Amino acid sequence: MIDVKVYDFVRGPLLEFALYFFFAGIAYRFIRVLLLGLPKDYAKPKGNPLAKALEKIALKPTQGWRFFIEVFAHRGIQYVGGFLFHLGFLGLTFFVPQHSFLWKEIIGFELPYMPQLIADILAYSALLSLFALTVHRVFNPVLKLLTGKDEYFANFLIGTIIFTGLLASRWSGGGLYVWMVTLHMLSGAILIIYIPLSRLSHFVYYFLSVFFYGWNVGRRGVSF
Repeated sequence: MIDVKVYDFVRGPLLEFALYFFFAGIAYRFIRVLLLGLPKDYAKPKGNPLAKALEKIALKPTQGWRFFIEVFAHRGIQYVGGFLFHLGFLGLTFFVPQHSFLWKEIIGFELPYMPQLIADILAYSALLSLFALTVHRVFNPVLKLLTGKDEYFANFLIGTIIFTGLLASRWSGGGLYVWMVTLHMLSGAILIIYIPLSRLSHFVYYFLSVFFYGWNVGRRGVSF
């Protein structure tokens, strides 16, 4: 019965607290960035800043090919590993069958989910990519200087989430299954709480930074 009580606590109050903390923390950091404001630009606009900003947001995800040939030879692990990791982790977060009921409780409707075979492939590719990226950080002199405890702790949390999810869905049974699911959800709740406090919150600023870049490009009347 202890395992069920721990599961109920993690699945209920802890997860609810984590979600409230996440949205409050992200909103606070986002508002702080907006309140910083922008320096006054006295130059006369040569283009349409708003149009370029929106264009940049819409086209940014499709422009990776511009850099692929130039930097792939030097940053292949980061590009391939980063792509596989982000694709796998985001796909597993939102579109696996095991998470469909959870998202229905959170947002009120069930998200479409992928076949279990595809979910397994994404899980293994994301886990292996995360491991490769972490090892690359350790042995790359430049990345090693830029990497702190924050990145390693975040990688450990994410790796624990993916690994325990695989164990729970494929390799655990009986009482062990309950503990694996509990550990999976516990590490997920800790990650949700940790995001606003860490560099993982960078995904919040993605669209803001891309918008700002496109706005500056539009003011100067140049192309990106």
